[in-house]
Amino acid sequence: MLWNLWEAVLGYLEKQRYWSAIQPFVLVGFGAVAVEAATFEYVRRQYGATPPSLFLRSYLSTRILIVSGALLLLMLLLRTRQPAGRASTSGRLVAFLRTHRRRIVFVAVVTALIASAAGLAIVATSPSRLSRITIRVMDLPADVKQDALTYLVYELNRPQRQWYFEIDSRPFNELALTSTERQQCMADSEPTLCYAERTAETEGPLIALTAKPLKDAFFATHRGLASVITTADVDSYAPLTNYEYLAYLIVLQSVLLQLDAHGGLPPEAFAPGATTSGDVFAFVPTREMLKASLLAPRLSPRQEALIFNRFGPAYLGVTVDLLSLDWLYTPRVKGNFEKLFSVTLSR
Repeated sequence: MLWNLWEAVLGYLEKQRYWSAIQPFVLVGFGAVAVEAATFEYVRRQYGATPPSLFLRSYLSTRILIVSGALLLLMLLLRTRQPAGRASTSGRLVAFLRTHRRRIVFVAVVTALIASAAGLAIVATSPSRLSRITIRVMDLPADVKQDALTYLVYELNRPQRQWYFEIDSRPFNELALTSTERQQCMADSEPTLCYAERTAETEGPLIALTAKPLKDAFFATHRGLASVITTADVDSYAPLTNYEYLAYLIVLQSVLLQLDAHGGLPPEAFAPGATTSGDVFAFVPTREMLKASLLAPRLSPRQEALIFNRFGPAYLGVTVDLLSLDWLYTPRVKGNFEKLFSVTLSR
């Protein structure tokens, strides 16, 4: 239907006297639309369902528009007439260059400016490079096995192509901190988070796992390059196991760490409120609501656009898949937990 409409419009334009003047511009515009459609289809097939509105707000669509706009400006430039200097009947190259030197210099300078501006715009809208994240085990509840947890982290790494988790099972040693750092952390409202921050200063973004309760959060807390997840309130998400809970929280906290490391969280993230819609960046008013969030997580359109543009469609697709936990219940992963680690998941 759209093709028939295009043919009708093209047939009408070809009959107009101004067609020869606008033909190159129309073709570039049509080419931009075709590239947009082809790129959208590729992203949709490669990384999962992507709403057209999300794609049109993405850096990929912006790049296509930037290149198309640059081409249109160059074409317009080449059609403008500039003073050519004195005439010459000689066909030699030197004579041609001498005759048209003003025009050549003008075109070269403007072309360089347009190309530079387009290049800077593309660089400015490019996705950020993702950082690896270390998972530091401070202490675990009795029902979480170290080898099963390591396997869980490796499964989280399987679909990743841009970055990965590293797990560090070495016992946390407070003595590794200076006396000043220990005093600062003891005075902090969340000492465990402070310890994680000190470690993150040397190791990079870090997620700490602990069985001890947090002072100001039910399940997890986050600041800068460090996050802490606690399993102290296991009754709130039972009968979901600690493995399912940790899989979800590790993915969620990794997104927060990546966003904080590359531009910051949305201003409305985790703002206190009495209502929630399953948004993964929403404040959880009560402990009882976490289980529903684990079972039916969602990213709002604004958050999808933010993650798409900050890190690219591959990262968004992997994140949505990992948050759903569907991968955890596949026969292969669930079977490995049951047969090799004697761990029975909730479903």
